[in-house]
Amino acid sequence: MARERPAAAARLGNAGAEETEAVSELPDAGPDGELSWSVWPARQKPLTAAVIVAGALVLGILIARGTGDRLLGIAAPLFVLVSLSSYLLPTRYRLTPDAVEVRSLGVVRARPWSEMKRFEEDEAGLFLSPFEKRSWLDAYRGVRLSLGGNRDRVVAFVQARVARSGRR
Repeated sequence: MARERPAAAARLGNAGAEETEAVSELPDAGPDGELSWSVWPARQKPLTAAVIVAGALVLGILIARGTGDRLLGIAAPLFVLVSLSSYLLPTRYRLTPDAVEVRSLGVVRARPWSEMKRFEEDEAGLFLSPFEKRSWLDAYRGVRLSLGGNRDRVVAFVQARVARSGRR
């Protein structure tokens, strides 16, 4: 069950439950007020990752044999593996005083805190949204943070930034 926190309610604070997400690095609060960490679920569950990769290979073989098209037999499992890259490859998160950055598959997505109006906390992590109320655009404009084992530090950091940007 997700807990929604608009900017006004975020100022009150509320510590979350322990996180069970796979993490390879714990957060490091730098001297300039930054928080960074890395999450890599496949490292925590290598058997699941192996099953996913094997399933993609079997899918490729079946598609190549069924259609007689080698290109399709290569492309289909690649699409599956890329879509699951957040599980199979590490994702790095960096929270700065100015922005939130998510680096995955060599792509960096950065959003300034001034755009974030609310965040929701659930078992999987935090979801930052540029909308004050839920919107169908949340999935396209929001940012999901997998917390690893550092829920309290990340929630406190996000509360301070979202509450501050929501006071305008």
